[in-house]
Amino acid sequence: MPKTGRWALVLLLVAALGFRALFIAHDMRELVMRGPLYDDSFYSFEIARNIARGLGSTFDGVTPTNGYQPLYVFLLVPVYALAGGSPTLPIYLALFGSAVCNVLTGLILFRLLRAYASPRAAFFGLVLWAFGPAIVRQAVNGLETSLAMLLVAASVEYYLRVFRRAPAPSRRQALTLGVLLGLAVFARVDALLLVAALGLDAVVRRRPGEMRTLAWAAGAAVLVLLPWCIGSQAIFGTPLPDSGRATRFLSEAYAPHDHPQFTTASFAGGAPLSYLAENLSRSCLQLGTSPVLHVFTRGLERTLQAAALGPGATLYAVGSLLALAGLAVWWFVRRSTRYARNVSKDFGFLFLYSALLVAAYSFVIFGQIFYSRYYYPIFFFSIVLGAMAFDVLVGLLHSWRAQRAVAVGCTVAYAFVLAFMSLHRVQNGNYRFLHVVDWIAARTEPGARIGVFNSGAIGYFSDRHIVNLDGKVNPQALEALRTGAICDYIESQGLDYVIDHDWILHHFLLDGAVAPQCMHFARIDGDAALGVPGWAAYRVVHDVTTRTPGATAVASRLSP
Repeated sequence: MPKTGRWALVLLLVAALGFRALFIAHDMRELVMRGPLYDDSFYSFEIARNIARGLGSTFDGVTPTNGYQPLYVFLLVPVYALAGGSPTLPIYLALFGSAVCNVLTGLILFRLLRAYASPRAAFFGLVLWAFGPAIVRQAVNGLETSLAMLLVAASVEYYLRVFRRAPAPSRRQALTLGVLLGLAVFARVDALLLVAALGLDAVVRRRPGEMRTLAWAAGAAVLVLLPWCIGSQAIFGTPLPDSGRATRFLSEAYAPHDHPQFTTASFAGGAPLSYLAENLSRSCLQLGTSPVLHVFTRGLERTLQAAALGPGATLYAVGSLLALAGLAVWWFVRRSTRYARNVSKDFGFLFLYSALLVAAYSFVIFGQIFYSRYYYPIFFFSIVLGAMAFDVLVGLLHSWRAQRAVAVGCTVAYAFVLAFMSLHRVQNGNYRFLHVVDWIAARTEPGARIGVFNSGAIGYFSDRHIVNLDGKVNPQALEALRTGAICDYIESQGLDYVIDHDWILHHFLLDGAVAPQCMHFARIDGDAALGVPGWAAYRVVHDVTTRTPGATAVASRLSP
């Protein structure tokens, strides 16, 4: 690469890191209330803090949980151990580390595009990664997203540029690939889909005698994961995080609230086809936020909103645009003899990996909310394809000067437009959980035990004992929800209050739930006092006069 190209690359990487730092350099309260932090981020933070305190793998300090992506949490433990008890310093360090991981992923993207396309495609792709709203938003979300994506990208690059190019991959190369893939799964369990796609590709392409080499790679990946799998299986009965089971259960349980055509009985025999179809459509809307297309899909959404058309029209319009864009990219890239082999042969396993991700989150572990972090690897791959298509389009110009002018102009224009979009979209959240923390401090007694479904930030910042009730980081609560015994669980834990969306509390606790005779709920405040729209607080009234023998006593001052 020429010296000017190297300097341009360094400046672009520094700009990408600085741009991410803009969203980190805020007061913690603003980071929590407006984003980019998610409430789920604080499950990881609190579990890491509790491990550092010697309390074990637990969110509430008592109940063991495996409901998190382990590598990220384990890396946070020494940060908390050295932070001197500061609740915010480890979060800032985690966010900066995530930003660095994300920029390094951009460097891998650049190298892949330079190797398989051209320098102008590489710079265009890096600009999309550096400033795309969906990329930047998830780069500093406080979760494992950036770390997991870095390991996925490193695995893909090593497989494409080292392992597959070697005439006969050595044992060392196989072990390196296996360790990278094992770490990718350890960082985020859905990387198992990458292992499946890449493994199938490697087996289909195997050369004489290469099965032994692939066995070494598989063995290395297994060794990386084995300690966690054994420990998790022994303690929780599964090597997979319980948060996945909880997410699917909650999505089905909450479906009737968002979709009145469904009832709880609708899911008795599995998710209805219409529900799965809607999940797939919501996945398509998320894919439309890929930086390659986001400028156009956002413009289309704004136009349809101005025309007062409903969400159905938006879905069909964005879906059609995605289909047309996908066909166009495929046609342009296939049209180039330079790229035809790369796309169809070298990148085939990435198409399979993308399809598996969409299928997994649309039909298996679907979420009530479809976050773009689910499809982060697809965004990475879409940028590769989009940059290749951009290179083909620019190459249609006959003049070298015209090619350079158009390439530079489009790249700079995309940088400014995407940066502008990110500045208006990355910190547009409305997470008011800290208002609930303030209410708890003012309205509950020290030592109170409080159950909350969306309990991440509240559990992290409140000095009361917060118990997770949605089961993501509390397997006992999840089992109670699944068996309809959540009220019994609340009684057994001696909870003094329950707080969350009023409709969630009604769904699980108040409307048709069978509560023990010695307990009932008394509403004490609503969203005006709590500061979160739709939230309510209920006092758990434990009637000691009707308590069954052997039940744990609770202070009688909780009576209304």
